[in-house]
Amino acid sequence: PLKVSLEDLYNGKTVKLAINRKVIVGEARECTSCNGQGAVMEVRQIGPGMITQMQRTCSACQGQGTTAKTKSERKVVEVHVEKGAHHNQKITFRGMADEIPGRETGDVHFVIQEKEHDLFKRKGADLLLMQDISLNQALAGFSYRFKHLDGRDIIIKTKPGQVIQCESKDEDSGRTLPYMMQVPNEGMPSRGNPFVKGNLYVVFHVKFPTSISPELATQLRQLLPGANQEEEYDPMEVEERFLVEADLRHFGKGGAEESAGEYDSDDEGQGGGVQCQQS
Repeated sequence: PLKVSLEDLYNGKTVKLAINRKVIVGEARECTSCNGQGAVMEVRQIGPGMITQMQRTCSACQGQGTTAKTKSERKVVEVHVEKGAHHNQKITFRGMADEIPGRETGDVHFVIQEKEHDLFKRKGADLLLMQDISLNQALAGFSYRFKHLDGRDIIIKTKPGQVIQCESKDEDSGRTLPYMMQVPNEGMPSRGNPFVKGNLYVVFHVKFPTSISPELATQLRQLLPGANQEEEYDPMEVEERFLVEADLRHFGKGGAEESAGEYDSDDEGQGGGVQCQQS
């Protein structure tokens, strides 16, 4: 495998690699052990007066029918990784494999292995950027500066008055999805057409504060739309219950249903319930 960084796949790269192979010296000759058949017949005795005839691969020519002297050769080749090349893409050098008498020389394949990147994730020609932002940034404006894969200094930002949502909903399935925005034409170059680029997608995770002061809460109710409408009630007549944090994994496991089931099984083992006496 040829391990390549995402920067190299964006910009393209040429590397020199050595291929070690065996090449034929002189001309190939017919194998004298099998007369060019690639196999020999063996006669074996399997019992008194009983013999069997078996065919096996010729060990002298490894079943090729020809033999030749070979030598090791080391050849340096230039491997060109094109812009926008994909993970597991093969770069082929024709006729660079070991030479075998009587056979067409095979090919050598270099397989591109894309290294993980600290900032981006890639899918096709698109790039993905994950961003954790504050509630302030989501409401009042977000900007982020970074070095792109080609070395350009880029800053991405929301437009004035634009709000980053906490999540989005798939209109077809109704599923809740992370909120995502994009920067057009800032993805990877397209393979075979590097002037056409994919998009840079940004997935946001809005981090809410765990608590705020009562004074700040009052200010937010005055500044933000959709404030809670407080209902008037008598605390002596209406029960107040305050919310606490919960774990969705515990949903459906509340109450004492398991212990109740144990008591039920004990009662069943005593041979039925209580019956009324009839006169």
